[in-house]
Order: sequence, then C-alpha cells, then structure tokens
Amino acid sequence: MVGRSGRRLVGLRARSVLVVVLTVVSVVFVAGLSISSGAGADGSTSTTSSATSPVTVAANATGGSTQTVTRAAAAIATAVRVSPPTTTVHAPSAGSSSCPASGHGAVIDRASQRAWLCTDGVAAPKFPITTAISQPNPGTYHVYAKDRVTTSTFGGHFSYLDNFVAFTYGTNTGARIAFHAVPRDKAGNPYQPYDTVGSPAWFGQSSGCIRVLPDQSQVIWDHLAIGDTVVAIS
Repeated sequence: MVGRSGRRLVGLRARSVLVVVLTVVSVVFVAGLSISSGAGADGSTSTTSSATSPVTVAANATGGSTQTVTRAAAAIATAVRVSPPTTTVHAPSAGSSSCPASGHGAVIDRASQRAWLCTDGVAAPKFPITTAISQPNPGTYHVYAKDRVTTSTFGGHFSYLDNFVAFTYGTNTGARIAFHAVPRDKAGNPYQPYDTVGSPAWFGQSSGCIRVLPDQSQVIWDHLAIGDTVVAIS
C-alpha cells in the first residue's frame, strides 16, 4: 500500500521524466527544422554535416540526481555555390575552314601535296598526296563514280588503280580524275615508292589523279559516297 507521501513522490518522478522527454523531443524537432531549411538557391546546392555530442539534461528528481541523455547533434546545413558548367570548345582542326559545311567531303591542296577528309565542316588529319602540276583546277566538285579497281595506260605502262573515287575530268584528255592508291602492276608492285608520296620531288608525276597510300585509299573509299563534295583549293 502506498501512502500519500509515496504517491506524491511517484508523481514527482513521473513529471521529472516527462520534462526530460519533452526537452529531448523539442531539441530534436528544432534540429529537424534546421536541417530541412538548408535548400540552396540561385545556382547553389546544400551540403549537410553532422556530429555526435553528449547533451546533459538535469532532472530535479528526489535525491537531487542528474540524468544524462546522449543524442545526435543537429546537422548543419551549409550552402555551397557551384560554378556554372563549362563547355569545352575545341579549336577547329587545321583545314576546317576549307571543308564543306555539312556532310562528308574532301579537300585537296596541290601546293602543299596534302589532302584531308571532312565531316560536317571539321577536318580530319591531313595526309600526303602526289598530284599533277596543273590539275585539277581549284574549284568545287562532286563524287560521281567509284570503282574498286580500274586500269590506266598513262605514264607509258599498264597499271592498276585501286579504290578509285572519281570527282572530275582531265582538262587535256577528258580522262577521269580521282583519288586512288599508288598505281601498281599486276603483281602488286607500286610504280611509285610509298615513302615518296607527298614529297616535292614527285610533285607532277601523276597525270591528273590524286595518288595516296593504299591504306589511305581505303579510308577515302569508305568516307566518300556518290554526291559528296571535293574541294580543290590550289
């Protein structure tokens, strides 16, 4: 049986515990509000850091005892400005200014014995060529024929021309002018040493076509289709 004084003591302890619980709930609630208010604005984002620390809450219970409650410290929301995203702009490849604005194409520079392929106005790396001295004339042409292998008697010998991509006609005989691999004989022996392609010493050895190395002739074949633009700038 609990006397009046005992009931009073129990009631006091219950109220003390209630005070402690309400205090902890209030702190957690306030901390929650603080966390949720960290949204950034004007191009910023929020980062949240947290730590754990002891918090002592005194309870005036009978006997003057002190009750210690440990809780997570409130997270601190810190706004951090984020720089606007940057777009990397690459410098145009050498020769891009001569490329057709769109689609696939090619550019020929007889003066430097170099040519390059183009895609949507952007030039691929230049490659060596061997051409005639006076043709093709500077101008804009279009691919009109493609032959895997054709033959020629220019140069005083019968030769095979692989990956023949024609885009104009010769000014003297009307023969087709095209990109093609270095002329070869039936056995595959080239009529021009491969290491001389692009060399000034061989400038003019072609009768009009654009001679390239065999591997490059395959790249050109794959890149250019009927109707694509070929620009001669010199």
